[in-house]
Amino acid sequence: MPIQRSIIPPAGPAWTGSLMGTSIISTLLKIHGVASAAVFFAVIATGILAVTLYGLVCYRTPRFIPEHMGPWGMFAMGVISLGSAWSVVTGDMIYQLIGYITGGLGGFVIAINQWRKFVGSPNFQWGLALVVPMVASTSAAQLGFINLGRFGFTLVWIIGVPVFVYVYFSLMRGRASIPVLLGNTAWIPVGVIGQSTAAAQLLFPHDFGLFYASVMLPLGVAASIYALFHEIRTVRAWAPYNPAWWGATFPVGTMSLGTHFVALNAQNHIFDVISQGFLALLIFNWALCVARFLTWWFEGRD
Repeated sequence: MPIQRSIIPPAGPAWTGSLMGTSIISTLLKIHGVASAAVFFAVIATGILAVTLYGLVCYRTPRFIPEHMGPWGMFAMGVISLGSAWSVVTGDMIYQLIGYITGGLGGFVIAINQWRKFVGSPNFQWGLALVVPMVASTSAAQLGFINLGRFGFTLVWIIGVPVFVYVYFSLMRGRASIPVLLGNTAWIPVGVIGQSTAAAQLLFPHDFGLFYASVMLPLGVAASIYALFHEIRTVRAWAPYNPAWWGATFPVGTMSLGTHFVALNAQNHIFDVISQGFLALLIFNWALCVARFLTWWFEGRD
């Protein structure tokens, strides 16, 4: 079966899967003691944000309507992630605060706007805008905005998680499919599992956080195996470059972040070993995305 030709949107929010993935690598490298590399990735992520803002000013796309909330959701999560990365790298919480005020609070508007309308057959991209408050909830907890964080956590369970469940059921019943071109989007639900696990350790009492992790992490492993199957299809076919390639980065990072916070909460080093394993997979996937981007760029961007 021929692979569908990729159509690349102009530089802007649609490109910010790379911002999300690069930023969370920076955060995780610092957490796991590789400070110099963490700064390197934070600088790259800042450059990606600059290109994104330049593209947004030049092309003024996509419009802020429900049909295009996915890219806006990625943009918000990218801003949150970059703010968190610089705060972890420098120890100055002002960056995380800026990221939360802009991307985090704006994420509530993005999520509600997405809820107004879903376009096309069921797909995991529907959930991109809906999960922004969950990503923001971790920052909220670290900034001391516990009630706001809990509100975002609960909101995503109400409006976001059911959408992912619906898409999974649609895939199982043959009412939807994941084309090779978009194989890495199968990772998107893993992101809400990993991020919510991280948030639960910070927002709720110790015992609830660990109970939540005991339920969600096995689901995260199962969802990761499913996503890996689709990622392998995409990589083996060396599918045409498009922003969906970056779907295999940030969600993997959230699993690394979630297991790290479980390690702290449970005082069990084995979860940090698992966290490092997910970080290794994240860096590998990031390198694949960069390689595919560079081949697309030097082949004439066809």
